[in-house]
Amino acid sequence: MAKEIEFKNFKKSFGQKAVHEDISFSVEKGECLGLLGGSGAGKSVILKSLIGLMKPDSGSIFLEGQDITLLNEDEMVEIRKQVAYVFQNGALFDSMTVFDNLAYPLREHTTLTESEIEKRVHDLLNEFNLATDDLLYPGELSGGMQKRVGMARSIILGPEVVLYDEPTAGLDPFNIRRIQEMILAMKAKGVTSIFVTHDMPSAFACCDRIALLRKGRIVHVESVEKLKQNDTGMINDFVNGMTA
Repeated sequence: MAKEIEFKNFKKSFGQKAVHEDISFSVEKGECLGLLGGSGAGKSVILKSLIGLMKPDSGSIFLEGQDITLLNEDEMVEIRKQVAYVFQNGALFDSMTVFDNLAYPLREHTTLTESEIEKRVHDLLNEFNLATDDLLYPGELSGGMQKRVGMARSIILGPEVVLYDEPTAGLDPFNIRRIQEMILAMKAKGVTSIFVTHDMPSAFACCDRIALLRKGRIVHVESVEKLKQNDTGMINDFVNGMTA
């Protein structure tokens, strides 16, 4: 299969603190890769670097064969239309209704008419079981609903890649299942994704492979299928340490 995303010898420091010593891994087209690591391991740094919010000190990040670390800010705007970032807290505009939150990227980045925007927004709200919430403001939504609206807004431009930054954190079992279903629905459409999480049941439900980030390197990558069959190994040791 073709590589959609590839990190090569990615290094990043903040002052004297080296966060990533030498990160190398790839994600195949249509694959969901789970990214595990302890708090402060730099998982979000990897995601933010993929949309140009952070730049590596050295190394390369390839998206469909193009090294995006060489692009300027204007060129990165086009990349951000292809790569959606689902923030942990939803990152909604508090002053906008649910409808206008979803309509915003369409108004900014497309030439769709208002009637076409309205149809696309309502179609997606129906898909996310939010059809009756279009006129509510973020402050009127539960945490789970805010995350679902944030996810809907992230994918409304039809991205090829979705980056999930702990989308199930702090949610109840019902909303966790909802988020899992949405991730699987995107995966069924052929979308490539990286799923940063501490929620192992969700990682096992949604991911094809899982990568373990430790001490500034990807130290192990394994398929979920093999992890389910074998309860030993570096990744399972990490998981068991989290749940012990």
